Parts: sequence; C-alpha cells; structure tokens
Amino acid sequence: MGDTDIPNITEWAASVQAAVTAIRNAGATTQMILLAGNDYTSAGTFVSSGSAAALLNVTNPGGTTNNLVFDVHKYLDSDNSGTHAECVTNNIADAFEPLASWLRGVNRTALNTETGGGNVASCETYLCQQIAYLNENSDVYLGYVGWSAGSFDSTYGKDPIWHPIHV
Repeated sequence: MGDTDIPNITEWAASVQAAVTAIRNAGATTQMILLAGNDYTSAGTFVSSGSAAALLNVTNPGGTTNNLVFDVHKYLDSDNSGTHAECVTNNIADAFEPLASWLRGVNRTALNTETGGGNVASCETYLCQQIAYLNENSDVYLGYVGWSAGSFDSTYGKDPIWHPIHV
C-alpha cells in the first residue's frame, strides 16, 4: 500500500456512514454525497488501498446507495501531486480503466474531483486522452474537476472548474 493519509480506512468508513446517515436524516435525501478514500483518494489505488471495500458498505438509511458517489483524484504528473509542469501519463491503463471495471462490477459511480497538469504540450495531450476516456465511460464516471493555478498563487494554487459528463 502506498502513502496513506487516513490511518484506519475501516474507522474512516464508519465515520463516513455516520455523516451520510446524519445528512440524509436532516432532510438532504436527493443530493449527491461524495465518498473520499485513502491514499489521497487516488483513482489509481482506490481499490488496492482498501478504500473501495470499506466505502462500498456505506449506504443511505434504508440501505440504498442512490447519490453516494466515490470521490477520486488523479493528476497527470510523475508523482500524482499536480505540482510538476510536465505530464507523464493519461491515467487510463493504470487508474481509470481498472476502476471503471470495479465500478461496473458493483454498480456504482465515481467523480474525478481533482485532475490537471501544466500548461505544456504533454499535459494537453494526456489530459485530453483522460477526459475522452472518462466521457466514453460516463456510465461509471459522472465528470471531472480540473484544478489550475489561479492568480492568488503563482506557484501552486487550485481553482476548481467542474465539468460534468453529458451522455
């Protein structure tokens, strides 16, 4: 298992379940709730980190999983941090393709809530390939959020741009 940011994924999933139950019981019964996992909720390690198995058991009151969406991140640079100018992968074979298979097998969906790369040709190529793959697999991927440096931080800043996938 890679670096983790959650010491115990099972305890985390229990906390997520408590939050989902409280949110739904407070009256928010139709809104999407994102379920984030371990290893900075990386799409590439969502299954291997134990996040998938632990969060799969989180349900709405009554046992349904409607609008409970797995929250995954995946940058295109060498260490998945989004801090390097050059991109080295489109994340398809090592992250989004295996995750799509798992999602289909359990009849669930995910949202790529963080992705991006530098303003260079390699990132333009790889990011376009990644987005095309997410679009082609819109039965399990609901969309993506591109993060970019904003005027508030010239070295590393995040300004989300939500991009839903339209079927």
